Amino acid sequence: MFRLPAVLAPLSRLNGAASGPRMRDETCRIDRRSYGYGLVDGSDDIVILLHGWGLAHASYRAAGEALGRRGYRVVVPDLPGFGESSDLPLFGVSLRTYSDAMRRFVEQCGDVAGEPVHLVGHSFGGAVAAQLAHDAPELVKSVTLVSSVSGPTWRREAETERLLSERPIWDWGIHLIQELPLSRFPVAALDVLRDLSHNVVWHLPNLGAAVNLIRRSDLRDELTKVREQNIPVAVVWAAGDRVITKACFDDQCRALGIDGTVVDGNHGWPLARPGSFGRTIGEIIRSMNSRDLRAARPESDGEVVCPS
Repeated sequence: MFRLPAVLAPLSRLNGAASGPRMRDETCRIDRRSYGYGLVDGSDDIVILLHGWGLAHASYRAAGEALGRRGYRVVVPDLPGFGESSDLPLFGVSLRTYSDAMRRFVEQCGDVAGEPVHLVGHSFGGAVAAQLAHDAPELVKSVTLVSSVSGPTWRREAETERLLSERPIWDWGIHLIQELPLSRFPVAALDVLRDLSHNVVWHLPNLGAAVNLIRRSDLRDELTKVREQNIPVAVVWAAGDRVITKACFDDQCRALGIDGTVVDGNHGWPLARPGSFGRTIGEIIRSMNSRDLRAARPESDGEVVCPS
């Protein structure tokens, strides 16, 4: 396994410097497949936090711990083909196969034990969360999509639209690099670089397959059906996000028939500002638990939090 040089590795541990519950690294084996995951103990409901493309649970250590300070039991699984989780067979890989793997994880992982969970998906993890809620609604209490890959539109101007499938790979890359969580460098950036480097070394074919899924994702029908199942869904987008565009965010809100929430930050908001992420998402989950989205008033920590 690829590891950071020994002189740098201790810096990444500073992620959990804040007081409160700490994330510990765990593994399990389900149906002859390995799964790595991070676990933050809590007495409240279970939150499954699904990470973005190229990353794994270590990058979300501070974000998971921030949610844990709200009382939730937080589980951050490495998606198949990322981190310590086994690759998916490349033949026939799809969001459905990701969803099937995560369904088995939720049903059989001892730290989840098949209980209904709150799904929170960031970026690519949002697409997997939406698909899982569609495929296994009995396992899902609520869904929160954060700067999520789920809508098909890249740009929308006047009467013209351009799809994500038309977006050049280099444009994705430029904005991903620009939106690294540098405000917390070296702590968050080192975790990101560690996870990305590990995935490039050990999971490169799966990374490429996931890129193709992202470019062609359109989960509007699935989101509409999730809404029809009366599963509460919230959509959150960072105003400075240029990886997931506002047009994509608007697609998701329209499919669900809801107003989304806009926060101050960029695509790396959960990593760069984990305290704000934990407070905001924690309040959104609590409001959805009460089945009254109109009552949601997430704590903003001085950030802009407003309806779309």
